[in-house]
Amino acid sequence: MKDKIKAVIVDDVDNMRIVLKKLLSTFDKIQLVGEAADFEDATKIISKERPDLLFLDIDLNGLSALDLMNSAGYQPMVVFIASNTDFAINAFELNAVDYLLKPISIERLRKAIEKVTNKWDDSYFKDDFTSKFTSEHIILLSFDNKMSFVRVKDINYIEAYGNYTKVNLDDGKLSVTYNSIKNWYTSLPEDLFIQIHRSTIVNIRNVAKIEKWANDTGRLYLKGIIEPFEISRNFFFQIKKKYKI
Repeated sequence: MKDKIKAVIVDDVDNMRIVLKKLLSTFDKIQLVGEAADFEDATKIISKERPDLLFLDIDLNGLSALDLMNSAGYQPMVVFIASNTDFAINAFELNAVDYLLKPISIERLRKAIEKVTNKWDDSYFKDDFTSKFTSEHIILLSFDNKMSFVRVKDINYIEAYGNYTKVNLDDGKLSVTYNSIKNWYTSLPEDLFIQIHRSTIVNIRNVAKIEKWANDTGRLYLKGIIEPFEISRNFFFQIKKKYKI
């Protein structure tokens, strides 16, 4: 295990980043490897440095913290930073290590670093981040520029949308996230979600029927949705191999 915990600060307030950098410099265990003021710069520095820990403003000018965490492609430790307590209770269900309110005092930051270090020393977080969501895992999604907590099991299907994905819930709500189908499938529980096309993932609880179609492809129907979803040849073969008796 590494001796230092690599950390990145993501906050759009310049003075907040300056203060936090100064405070973090007093902790020998923390190695600050970058900072970012917006979503785009944050994705770049996270991709380059692959930090173990994020000090993350929970609202990045309309884009949610989850969008950034998903774009990383792995699950680092997260200490949320916020101006109020609106998301404090549920933030810990996102596997957050701590939740800090602005302005941050050295005493409060010290407690957060202790929690981070304890998790690190307990070998909970490794160099290879492979943990998946569970069906009951709570994630943060943005709906019409308002963030809400939802359970993974309540996702109906996910579709590729350029560099983004459309996350459709059981209740009909739609969230557009900065993420890829590949990253979603890597994070979602395999016993609940299947990929049927390079651009589509569905919740198998909601599958009404599957039928063969032309050229060894298939069509899948979800409950309550009239139009079928295409199952590409390769994924249709994998589905039959995995589930057919």
